[in-house]
Amino acid sequence: MRAWARRDAVVELLRDGEGLGDYATGDIAKAVEGADLIVLAMPTGAMAGVVEQWKEFGGVGEVLITDVGSVKVPVENEVGAMVREKGGRFIGSHPMAGSEKTGLEFADGGLFKGAPVILTPSAGDPEEAAWTERLTRFWQALGARVSKMPAGEHDQLVASISHLPHLMAAALVRMVLRENPDAANFSGGGFRDTTRVSAGPEDMWAGILADNREAVLDQLGALIEELESWKEALDTLDMEQLCSFLSQARKLRESL
Repeated sequence: MRAWARRDAVVELLRDGEGLGDYATGDIAKAVEGADLIVLAMPTGAMAGVVEQWKEFGGVGEVLITDVGSVKVPVENEVGAMVREKGGRFIGSHPMAGSEKTGLEFADGGLFKGAPVILTPSAGDPEEAAWTERLTRFWQALGARVSKMPAGEHDQLVASISHLPHLMAAALVRMVLRENPDAANFSGGGFRDTTRVSAGPEDMWAGILADNREAVLDQLGALIEELESWKEALDTLDMEQLCSFLSQARKLRESL
């Protein structure tokens, strides 16, 4: 396995770290030379600039490229098109795994064990099934549970289960701690667990929210309507409604 990194310090860490690959370089051309599978593990906004640096691949369809981005339609439209122009195959991947921590020092060899990975193959290509199966085997070898869906359906799904929760966590932290920073000293597991993901890198998450703007806005509108229902129940002290809401939430959460 070869690894490429933009910064020299990360390249050195990759070279020194046991089990982090067979070869590390800051030269993107050397990193992809002769590869049959390339994984783009970087913010979605940086992918096109990296792919632009590649030369055309030797034979059409001999190289499979995937990514691990959280949004798929923009990547498919821009990066997928660029890859195909250079003679490669592109199928998007989204492993639903990770944490708010960044940096090579937090690498986890078991990160994908049992984790869901969504593949977003494009429609209309008769050879796509074989390449999708190849990519499925790659992720399964890492212990992942693989499913497939169209890129647009994926972006709608993750807007509700990933992007909106991050936005909510960030908003809650701002609301509570901006006015009363000392409240953090008294917070228990509930507040910390609910807001954990807001510690993620802001540049990356701003890009994710912007890339999936329409779907996130749809989900945000639905959340505002839901919160209005809770507000009304509290305004009127409708205990039956409050208990009903809490009971529904508890039962739905138990299904996870």
